[in-house]
Amino acid sequence: MAHPRHGHIRQRYNYRCGYCGVSEADTGSELTVDHYQPRSANGSDDEDNLVYACIKCNQFKGDFFPDTDDLQHGRRVLHPLRDEISAHIREDTPRGYLEPLTEIGRFHIALLQLNRPALVAHRIRQRLAILLAEKQRLLELENEQLRATIAAQETHIAHLRRLLGLPPA
Repeated sequence: MAHPRHGHIRQRYNYRCGYCGVSEADTGSELTVDHYQPRSANGSDDEDNLVYACIKCNQFKGDFFPDTDDLQHGRRVLHPLRDEISAHIREDTPRGYLEPLTEIGRFHIALLQLNRPALVAHRIRQRLAILLAEKQRLLELENEQLRATIAAQETHIAHLRRLLGLPPA
């Protein structure tokens, strides 16, 4: 059964998993609502405790919530809206892998298995789509420039034909 705030949380996270970034369009279905601090660890249904998550990230996170020892050793899940993710993780865009910058980032990647093959392939496909769109934009710009060059040359040829007294082509 869907969470009562499912629709609102979907919109808040722009229809994407807060942990790995896959969208509903990528998965072909709606995602789930995760309790960042699980109910089993006294987590509430407050909006700030709810994360839109794909089924896999929700399963891998499970009911994990750090205790004092975990926190001292950098073992916690980054909150998608409260943490500055880029301070802990960066993407090796050519390879599609996430690389930890901190122990927290290392734990987050490992717990959620954010370098699982399907996600790596997804990141590579996203990167290729961006590159292809940029290539298409550049080719369209080049075509416009070539059309302008052809038009200028046709005008110049027409002018030369008039100067030489030749009939229009």
